[in-house]
Amino acid sequence: MVYFVGDIHGCYRCLRSLLVKLEKDSSGEDMFVFLGDYIDRGRFSFEVIERLIEFAGIRNCVFIKGNHEDMLLNYASGRGGSAIFRYNGGDSTLLSYRKHMGGFSFPDEHRYFFESLRLYFEGDDFIAVHAGLNPLIETVESQTEFDLLWIREPFYQSNRVWDKTVFFGHTPTVFISGKPGVFIDRKRRLVGVDNGVHLGHPLACVRWPDMKVFYSDAEN
Repeated sequence: MVYFVGDIHGCYRCLRSLLVKLEKDSSGEDMFVFLGDYIDRGRFSFEVIERLIEFAGIRNCVFIKGNHEDMLLNYASGRGGSAIFRYNGGDSTLLSYRKHMGGFSFPDEHRYFFESLRLYFEGDDFIAVHAGLNPLIETVESQTEFDLLWIREPFYQSNRVWDKTVFFGHTPTVFISGKPGVFIDRKRRLVGVDNGVHLGHPLACVRWPDMKVFYSDAEN
């Protein structure tokens, strides 16, 4: 089985609640794919990264890069982007790290985590990506980094039927379908897993290939 977990956005309690359920449901041979946006907006970005690193030490995990991690790396490296990072909830991440580190800096294991994130992950019958894929581009290898991290409507409003099921986050599902809850379009092979946890909804996960859905119990 493969478990796809949606955007966490610093909501540690929801992550902790969901992982308890997933650990009980899964075996040591199963894979966990996290779809990016681990930080910002919620109050516990530091704790979220700590828990994900700990979880990766005992389970087979793949971590996808989200646009929020990209903004953080640009900010931390001095490549610019301070205004857009802070506008998109980065101040919450800065406060979280300052609380634990006495200033804004990464522990070495956190820096390695952020720098090792993947732009996408492809299996035999699925593609995992943060934002989505440009439907005008045939192969995932040819996609631009910008689209992988930022695309919205041109991807999920397209009529393209994908060869493999595409699991994505980035856009809260309430903005796609008009209601919270995992978005599943079997005809086009699209699965949106960002349930808008920072908007007060539960953190979501979809198990592949049977499409069982899991939600956290805790509030963010």
